[in-house]
Formats: sequence, C-alpha cells, structure tokens
Amino acid sequence: MAGAQTDYPVDVQFQPGIRINRLWGIPFIGLWIRGLVLIPYIIVFYVVAVVAVIASIFTWIPVLLFGRYPGWGYTWVGGYLRWTARTFAYISLLTSHYPAFSLRSQPTEDIWVKIDEGGSINRLWGIPIVGIVVRYVLVIPHLIVLAFLSLVVWIVFLVSWIPVLLTGHQASLVYTIVGGYLRWLMRVLAYVLLLSSRYPPFSLS
Repeated sequence: MAGAQTDYPVDVQFQPGIRINRLWGIPFIGLWIRGLVLIPYIIVFYVVAVVAVIASIFTWIPVLLFGRYPGWGYTWVGGYLRWTARTFAYISLLTSHYPAFSLRSQPTEDIWVKIDEGGSINRLWGIPIVGIVVRYVLVIPHLIVLAFLSLVVWIVFLVSWIPVLLTGHQASLVYTIVGGYLRWLMRVLAYVLLLSSRYPPFSLS
C-alpha cells in the first residue's frame, strides 16, 4: 500500500503500480462512464449516509457516559467514511476495482481505509452541542489548508487521465497529492465525528 505506515488511528492506503484500464483515461468519456457505472453505488451511498447521520446524532451519549465511541458508530459512521473514500478514489483513477458494497475495507481492494476502534475518548467531547462546536473550531486551520489544497488537487485531477491513457498506470504524483488530500480529509472528518480523539496531523502522508 502507498504511503508510509503511521500510528495515527485513521489512515488511507493505496496500492501504487496497479493496472488501470486505459479506456478510463480517455478524456471526458472515461470520466462519464465511471460516473454512470457508479450510479447503483451512489444510490446505496446515500442510504448509508442517512443512517450515518442518524447514528452520529447519538454517538455522543456513550462518549459522555463511558469515554468510548460505540461499535455501531464505527460500523455506520466509519463505513460512511470508507464509502466516501472508495467513491473518490474510483472517480480519481486511484483504484482499478469497482468499489465494494461494504461498510468494511476488503482485502481485494486497491484502497484500504483504516479506522482503529476501541480507543478512549475524552468525555468532554460528548457534551451536547458544545463538544462538536469546539471540535469544528479546532479544525478550522485544517479546513483552510484543505480549501487551498483542493485547488491543487483539482488541477492534478484534470491531467490524471494522461498517465492512465499512455501507460495503463496512475502516476505516483497523483497518489501523493490526490490520495494525500483524501487521507487528510478522512482524518479531519473522523476527528470531527468522534471516531478519533487525536488531533489530525497537517500531512498528506
């Protein structure tokens, strides 16, 4: 998997050098077809998102009472993050496999989303409204950096089809920038949603 191994509880890893069908690299057509075949996946994605939103409304309760994030929260909210990462990676030509219809990462995937479970979480984060407001305030610097970084990601995305069309493989630079952006975003979201109590690093890796 691409990227140095880290002890941070949330991570996104890719498998560089995988073969990607050159047809996906055809300008406009490849992107349009990928979007079309993703329709069934996106439909289920919205169902998962609704359940994740409902679950996240109540996850503060076990955090406040026990200092632990609930298992069902990891399943649905964590599964929603995995679903989001797979969709992003498939559209961005970071993976060659059609995304798995699963809330868990699968061994056969080219993208692996790690979310460590069972760690202790400060009970103060479970205080209704206050906890989430404070977490959002704390990640404002991340949101600012990600906003600027998204411009770079968009530029790289516009040319990411070229190496796929020419060589049948994605360029390592795309994994570094686009994949790194996705990794950074997943960590910030996991922190805000209480899946992780550790403040996310300012890093693409």
